[in-house]
Amino acid sequence: MHEGTAAADAIDEVDDEAARGAGAAAGALQQVLGDVFGFDRLRPGQAEIIADVFAGRPVVAVMPTGAGKSLCYQLPAVVLGARGAVTLVVSPLIALMKDQVDGLRARGVAAAALTSAASPDEQRDILEGLRGGAYTLVYVAPERFRSPRFVEALAAVGDRLALIAIDEAHCISEWGHDFRPDYRRLGEAVRALKPPRLAAFTATATPEVRQDIADQLAMADARIHVRGFDRPNLYYALEVTTAAGKAARMIELARLRDGGVALVYAATRKNAEKYAGELARAGMRARVYHAGLGDAEREQVQDAFMSGQLDAIVATNAFGMGVDKSDIRLVVHADMPRSPEAYYQEAGRGGRDGKPTRCVLLFNHGDARLQEFLIGTSYPSTEVLRGMWKLLRDEPELGVRGGDLEERLRGRLPGPPHAGAVGAALRILERHGLLRDDAGHVVAVRPDPAIYPPLDVESLSRRAEVERGKLRTMLEYAYWSGCRRQFVLDYFGDADWRDRGRRCGACDSCEALAQGRAVGLGDKELQAIRSLLLLVGSLNGRFGRTRIAGLATGADDDPRFDELPDRGCLRGWTQKDVMDLLRALEGAGLLEVSRGEYPTLGTTRRGDQVAAGAVDPDALGLRMPTRGGGSGRTRRRKRSPQQR
Repeated sequence: MHEGTAAADAIDEVDDEAARGAGAAAGALQQVLGDVFGFDRLRPGQAEIIADVFAGRPVVAVMPTGAGKSLCYQLPAVVLGARGAVTLVVSPLIALMKDQVDGLRARGVAAAALTSAASPDEQRDILEGLRGGAYTLVYVAPERFRSPRFVEALAAVGDRLALIAIDEAHCISEWGHDFRPDYRRLGEAVRALKPPRLAAFTATATPEVRQDIADQLAMADARIHVRGFDRPNLYYALEVTTAAGKAARMIELARLRDGGVALVYAATRKNAEKYAGELARAGMRARVYHAGLGDAEREQVQDAFMSGQLDAIVATNAFGMGVDKSDIRLVVHADMPRSPEAYYQEAGRGGRDGKPTRCVLLFNHGDARLQEFLIGTSYPSTEVLRGMWKLLRDEPELGVRGGDLEERLRGRLPGPPHAGAVGAALRILERHGLLRDDAGHVVAVRPDPAIYPPLDVESLSRRAEVERGKLRTMLEYAYWSGCRRQFVLDYFGDADWRDRGRRCGACDSCEALAQGRAVGLGDKELQAIRSLLLLVGSLNGRFGRTRIAGLATGADDDPRFDELPDRGCLRGWTQKDVMDLLRALEGAGLLEVSRGEYPTLGTTRRGDQVAAGAVDPDALGLRMPTRGGGSGRTRRRKRSPQQR
């Protein structure tokens, strides 16, 4: 830990304090750190970030959850606020803003959150206070910049605006895992306001995302601070299981946890309800949490969890942001998450007290199909969106009955829309003010540009491809036989990890290697991989998984393919087993999926090398999927008692 004097030394270099004396700035910082925040020292990395923020150098800071991001802008804000300056904090969630404002007010800091939860009178009072210099920090959501009244109030602040701090800054980047268009437009606001200090904070950002954040915010010569992503007390494991076997294994893991509580993540509300019910029937104090619950019930469940009244909570990704419970001893992903960022962030909610904690991903090959479906429903194709808009625009008077939309839309598209795509298209068009519901009829309308963001259809298509790329990376993780910590930290570009050994000793793969139980690929598996790659390569990227699997098993008897030399190469395999192997090869980077509504498969350059025998797939860290619908336990490595 850096002592408080380390922070003072770091602030000695502050450029804009030179006239007053660097010692005065350091002294003010040290005094506020102790008197207001109650700390006598800063955590590793905080002093350097604070020094850059004070000096007016643009900052992109990537710090794990719990590493003290908020203090890096709150401490400068309070010191600057003593001179009448105000700091604007952009944050995505009302609950997070409320928690931070409550904490600051309890310390005697004048802070406010301008949110939709406030009444019109309260919002008006906050805007007046912002104009009049009543606040040291004001929290807003990115959508607030669409409000003319807010923009006018900011203009009145003028030179008193000392710092803009952007939390959850990965939302700015199209390459991030939670892109939000209103975050993207923050660059325009920053260029208009020209704040003397600008800082962006996030817990999860790859090198590509970090650079995109800096570019979108027009940060010249940004100081990029990356604190280590490694959490040494977290033990990473993956277990292959059937869909039916997930609940039993989840219950077993929850019972074997070493004290504390269990946090279980599910991909859908339906699955969360199901898993919570299974845990409750097994005699555990378990509750479910998802966005479909009412506000009061969600608050009740979270309070019960935080106060230790539960053995386990089962949740969708709606749960967790801002939750800081130290004794979570087990994090189970009962369904595979969509991205490495989501997995790292959710698994990282365990072991906040530094004690050993297990993070287990229960992997079933059908998980990928579920996530692909969810991506398809979140990002309808360009054809569906444009077809929907044209259909509604062509009937401006009466609109189209909601129940008739899918049938009417089918006649305007080259093929049937993706399941759920119609509902997703409706939600997107409504969110952008392009339609309204008029007595059961959906009617196209002209949006007010001052209220609704413009719809960038091409951006949605790019986002879908980014999401699919992240899903492929999660598949690669699932089939990875090397060190799991290495996989995660390499993904985030953790420079500290590169300076250490490549085996962590605290994941299922490293444990197996240490005990001489590592499993490679056998001759039959190598032959199956090469034969399937040769078959895919001979089809020249013209067909999708289903057709390829049918040809590999010999079930597809289309005479057009009679001359294919590798047709029937996996005779005796089931269609599902071949589909799982195709997904494994995608995850390993040996196959690639085309873009568009009807994706096809082709081999990559590395896939061609493996097919030709020039590269050994065993060297790629590929783990074969389990065949025949078993639980996968026969391929799993036995765990030592201390890791159970």
